[in-house]
Amino acid sequence: MDLSRLGRAELNSSQFGPVHGPFMMEELVCQKENMLTSKGLFMNSDPLQYAVPLLMLQMSVIILTSRIIFGVLKPLKQGMISAQVLAGVVLGPSFLGRNVAYMDTFLPPGGKIIIQTISNIGFIFHLFILGLKIDWTIIKKAGSKAILIGAASYAFPFSFGSLTVFFINSTLGLPNKVVHCAATVISLSSMTSFPVTTTVLEELNILNSELGRLATNCSIVCEACGCLVALAFNLYTRERTMNGVWGIVMILCLLLSIAFIFRPVIIWLTERKSKSLHNKDVVPFYPILLILSIASFASEVFGVHAAFGAFWLGVSLPDGPPLGTELATKLDMIASSMLLPCFIAISGLQTNFFEITGSHENHVLMIEVILLVTYGCKFLGTAAASAYCKTPIGDALCLGFLMCCQGIIEVYTTLVWKDAQVVDTQCFNLMIITILIVTGISRFLVVYLYDPTKRYKSKSKRTIINTRERNLQLRLLLCIYNVENVPSMVNLLEATYPTRFNPISFFTLHLVELKGRAHAVLTPHHQMNKLDPNTAQSTHIVNAFQRFEQKYQSTLMAQHFTAAAPFSSINNDVCTLGLDKKATLIVLPFHKQYAIDGTVGHVHGPIRNINLNVLDAAPCSVALFIDRGECEGRRSVLMSNTWQNVAVLFIGGRDDAEALALCMRMAEKPELTVTMIHFRHKSSLQDEDYSAMDEYNLIKDFKSHAANKGKVHYVEEIVKDGVETTQVISSLGEAYDMVLVGRDHDLESSVLYGLTDWSECPELGVIGDMLTSPDFHFSVLVVHQQQGDADLAIDDSYKLPVEHQKVGDTRIQPRFSAEEGFTTIDLSKN
Repeated sequence: MDLSRLGRAELNSSQFGPVHGPFMMEELVCQKENMLTSKGLFMNSDPLQYAVPLLMLQMSVIILTSRIIFGVLKPLKQGMISAQVLAGVVLGPSFLGRNVAYMDTFLPPGGKIIIQTISNIGFIFHLFILGLKIDWTIIKKAGSKAILIGAASYAFPFSFGSLTVFFINSTLGLPNKVVHCAATVISLSSMTSFPVTTTVLEELNILNSELGRLATNCSIVCEACGCLVALAFNLYTRERTMNGVWGIVMILCLLLSIAFIFRPVIIWLTERKSKSLHNKDVVPFYPILLILSIASFASEVFGVHAAFGAFWLGVSLPDGPPLGTELATKLDMIASSMLLPCFIAISGLQTNFFEITGSHENHVLMIEVILLVTYGCKFLGTAAASAYCKTPIGDALCLGFLMCCQGIIEVYTTLVWKDAQVVDTQCFNLMIITILIVTGISRFLVVYLYDPTKRYKSKSKRTIINTRERNLQLRLLLCIYNVENVPSMVNLLEATYPTRFNPISFFTLHLVELKGRAHAVLTPHHQMNKLDPNTAQSTHIVNAFQRFEQKYQSTLMAQHFTAAAPFSSINNDVCTLGLDKKATLIVLPFHKQYAIDGTVGHVHGPIRNINLNVLDAAPCSVALFIDRGECEGRRSVLMSNTWQNVAVLFIGGRDDAEALALCMRMAEKPELTVTMIHFRHKSSLQDEDYSAMDEYNLIKDFKSHAANKGKVHYVEEIVKDGVETTQVISSLGEAYDMVLVGRDHDLESSVLYGLTDWSECPELGVIGDMLTSPDFHFSVLVVHQQQGDADLAIDDSYKLPVEHQKVGDTRIQPRFSAEEGFTTIDLSKN
């Protein structure tokens, strides 16, 4: 290279040429100094000849291209990692990069090293975040089923892939280079990375489904098997010299330093800062970044990638809040959304389809056959082990596809192997393309084959009407987001009037958005980790309900649960618990939070999606609770100002009948004034035609109650259209503390004429949506009866005894307390 040509003109700001590298021919780039920022086009300066403008252009084009490809592939359920790799393929030598002028402008040799360096920093941060979200203690909870399936998912492809190489080598006599490449390919194809699996499950909204939890446990077992085999292979093939021994010792010293020096220091700094600021959610961000840099630098010093130290530092720290949540929130945007796409795209930029299609060597075909055999054995081995463990065939197939999905960890591994010349360019191209194809097909088939809502389709009636008619126990599932939801939920429980002869079982489910950890959690409260910050809030909620239990001891049975999952799929936990506990009614808070003046204070969009998903898939009846307790001034469990007046609006239909059935139970409470407002059209006065006998019997029973009880009232409102119906509802004013209404009504009823054209919140129905107006100051419970055919099976589980217990006997029937592990309250200890 003629160095005398450098340094004069801007167009010659850098020169490059081929040189002999340690493994192969490489390019040597000579860059002129002070070429960071451009002087601007008006100064006749080309911005793309300078490092910073070129880097900004490269990042912008990569991010924009990956987003466009992701949007195109979204209907096929492909992930962002696949889109980013394909963005690199499109921008690289396979497509646009075949134009020499484009490559010299967009990706000149001098610009490659800069974007590779910046993207590697993003990858280090991302791997730190992935490690931070991992709780390795879940491998202890995996169970024999997950251990068997996870081990089979690694052993089958690794064993049969190796046998395939041995057979082909014995038959055709492959070169040593090809055998070595094939062995490397087998080890990669047998892998299933825990962070990749949880990412795929979260993207497909099945992280906390039954299949998702099984796949999570299986993947961590499979990854542990892969790590053990890789460690044994590395020790076996490492040079028997002192340098090799010292390399292993140094890596062990790094891991020990992370576990016994870096981790305690970070935890101590976090606790110290939290105490000084009296805020448990504050973390020492900059000291942690410094320690992260030291761990990454030490990894490079000891001969491994900087991401190795970052990952294990993240693994050593506690997942979840405050460390996991705060660090992930602060680092995720810049690292995962801006820098990581560049790192992933580099794998695509280095992929060249034409080097594969243009090759006439037979070993390329052999390696691809080995790849496909390995993936096929992985799928069959996982599915067979799942079927052996009595997993349904459909779920077993889907689990096999999920274990074949690969992502950023495998892409990173192939890049490292290519740079170290462990695999050649053609083998690298085959591995990247095969990962894209296998993962893409697997994700699509999982979405097509697996429907998590099928499990929640109850075959038995789980309605309040059925509970009333067949003398069954009322079982409520109360969903809670924060302590503000508790007082009104307690008021609802109190209004249902639990007695010794008609006790109530209720289950509380504290819903927590998954942040700072990779795996979803659904666990009883007493089994929660005491060090988890979510436990503190759950404890406050549980304590409030237990104080209420003390007041109504021997009439209530309770169990308390906590679910931590992405809000996009946490409805799976709600439906799972509702099905397992045979709940009669699931109560969900409305997504709008009302201020003390009655106006809408805050709107939670994700909560609305949760409500819609539960309404679609619930195995029982569902109620949406519009809580205006703040407006009513009744926020304390122990205050005497609880609900005094309750009304039910009845128009007609299955949901109105369900709401009336619940109100009938409330009418049994002597201290509560209950009013039924029956909307009827003038034409129906002579002909009492109800859509079902349930409605007729309920109305008849309520009229009988009204005739015999002074605090139960039946009111008929004769209206001719929706306008008069609205006027009656508007006149309710502040006379009631709580109003019940069905979600869906008889839409052909004339009393709704003109009201069904528009609705802001369709999940509430016509009347329920009207009652969300700030003009009303009472709470509202919108009831939706269990979906399904009327001929669902009758389930007499939890049938109440017909004979009354002896007077003075405060014991509950043993089957209602002992068989499900209900919590008990010992008043002597409080």
